[in-house]
Amino acid sequence: MPKAGKILADLNISDFIRDMGLAIAEAQAKLDTNSVDQTLRMGQTVLPGMTQNLLSLGLRPAFYHFQYADLEVNLNVYYSTTVDVGVNFNYDNENESSEYSLETSSASGSATVTVQDGEGIPPYACLALVANAPGHLTVGTTSYALDGGVGPHSTGLPVARQDTLWETAQELLVALRNNSVWTNQATGDLQGIFMDWEMQSGVTASTNRPDLYAINRSVITVRTSPQAAPGDNLVIARLGSVTPAPALLLPATNGTRYTSAAATVGAALTDIGQQVDPAAFVVVSGGDCNRAIYFDTDIHDVPTTTYGTDREPSAVLDAVAALLAEHPSASLTLEGWADQRSPPAPGYNQRLSQKRADFVLRALTSRGVAASRLTARGMGATVSFSSSDLAANRRVVFEFSGVPAALVARTGAATAAFDPTGTDREARIVPRTRAPANAPTTAVVTFRGTDFTQGTASQGTTFAVGATAESTAANLARAIRDANANTAFGAFARGDRVYLYGTGDHALFTLFARTPTAPALSAAGSIRVARRFGDGRPPASPQPRDTIVIDNVQLVAVEAGVAPQPGQFTLGVTGADTARNLAAAITAGSSSGLLAAGLQAQSAGNIVTVSGPSGTMLGTSNPAAFLLSGARIGGRPSADREESSERELRALNVDAHLAVKYELSVSGSSTIKARLVAVPAPPQFLQAIGDYLERWYP
Repeated sequence: MPKAGKILADLNISDFIRDMGLAIAEAQAKLDTNSVDQTLRMGQTVLPGMTQNLLSLGLRPAFYHFQYADLEVNLNVYYSTTVDVGVNFNYDNENESSEYSLETSSASGSATVTVQDGEGIPPYACLALVANAPGHLTVGTTSYALDGGVGPHSTGLPVARQDTLWETAQELLVALRNNSVWTNQATGDLQGIFMDWEMQSGVTASTNRPDLYAINRSVITVRTSPQAAPGDNLVIARLGSVTPAPALLLPATNGTRYTSAAATVGAALTDIGQQVDPAAFVVVSGGDCNRAIYFDTDIHDVPTTTYGTDREPSAVLDAVAALLAEHPSASLTLEGWADQRSPPAPGYNQRLSQKRADFVLRALTSRGVAASRLTARGMGATVSFSSSDLAANRRVVFEFSGVPAALVARTGAATAAFDPTGTDREARIVPRTRAPANAPTTAVVTFRGTDFTQGTASQGTTFAVGATAESTAANLARAIRDANANTAFGAFARGDRVYLYGTGDHALFTLFARTPTAPALSAAGSIRVARRFGDGRPPASPQPRDTIVIDNVQLVAVEAGVAPQPGQFTLGVTGADTARNLAAAITAGSSSGLLAAGLQAQSAGNIVTVSGPSGTMLGTSNPAAFLLSGARIGGRPSADREESSERELRALNVDAHLAVKYELSVSGSSTIKARLVAVPAPPQFLQAIGDYLERWYP
């Protein structure tokens, strides 16, 4: 007769558990098949009197899956052997018993939480204006009719077409801002709008004077006003002290000596700069710069020429580029800022400020500054520069490293010097643009086989050189546009840049919804929807009041800048920031007793790895923003086997009959506990079903 332990070993308990698990998997497969069949029936079912099927009317199939399943097996084993002999003769009694137990000890494991996006901004959509033709757009409850609209969409707020696609895009941008963003800061459909130019055609130009017209793909940057007039040169003056009093002599003008009575180096340079070039001189002292590049509201791709004293941004950029050229080991950090409106929009303003900093970086690289020496950093919204003047906060500031105290200003002088001179001061003249050797005197820009020549007046393919780089760019763009009238090619000017365009190039609008529930969006004609808001679903980015649930304890997300309390974590500007804050909150919660002991969390990029007792439940209120690797912390528990036996033998002289009795009893039960939950159909699946129905059931 075998031992009881051998009997249990032969029961194949692992096979039994495997079969139970496979039964659940088969049930899941049938649930999925049923949901697919249900979707197809919805797509093929049309109610009497209607033309749309149930799927297109908005009905969505439910997909069910087992959230978790517990398999439980209980076994009782009893085994005994009895030997009886005649009572008048010998007696032999043997008893044997066995006990077997399977105990599962706790184990540790890990799970991951992947933080999407992390910027805490509402959902966004993209629109493309692809032609200078009639179109129609609806955002939320407001409609816009571009030049009368298209077909049945002929009504709405009128938007007039202009001479060029870019100018028409500007009109549409203003209409959207006036009626959906700016007019009602609290309840408007949109929080903000960006507009960029998408260059798909690959058209480009060439020039015989790259020192004057820097060309990068489809963008021509006018590096300076190339006319022979004051302002062609730059004076760069470096100053170490104000003793003796610094006097700057510019002999080529009138020989006047500009002497400063200021008590500090920075004040002395400012005093001299105001006399040399009161419009746009640049002073760097202690790494700080007295000038900035300003922008209009929600604009990031062209500096304003109407705010403050910096009415010619190209002159400031030329001065900064010249100063960096004089100090090859120096570097520059560009800090972009946005104004702070109510209600604040930290995610939108963060992107806007970064775009402004990136624009200035590109403007400097087009002037010959190596990108490796530049750092562009978006700082978000602020009131640091002015609490009452919003325009003062829409700027990009310069932070120099490795540049001594210096002044840069425009001048028509050929030479410059400090008088009296000193060992800690120097003044020299540098060309505002450095012409290559043997450069032709007449600058030409060639586009599509046509030469556009700079001159004193605009006529045909000759464009006038203006008093500023911005006006020269406008004149060049107009000449190119006129020469390509009635074609798909053209040009427009933005600041000191000329943008060339051809077939396929278009204006791209990025619309940011004000709330997680996105407004309705539709377009027709020349306006196309390139990316929808997400059909009203919550955005795939963490939001304030989102929760991470760990064993029924909630960790609540709070806005950036808010100090988290126990049970809270702060949303960051990036996914990595949010992940780091979440990991710190989990570890702190375990230490304080808010969460289970032994929980630990570490972040790497935007992924949080949570480790602790196996089976710890995880959840989130925003599964699109926080992607969980599983509903529980995984891990394989350890099993302890125990087996014991007991035998007793009493014997007398045996010479009678022998009766042996064997008894074996194995009883048990098994239980499957499963939770069935419904989840919405994945949008990719619904799209595939729609494509299938359109193909086979048109």
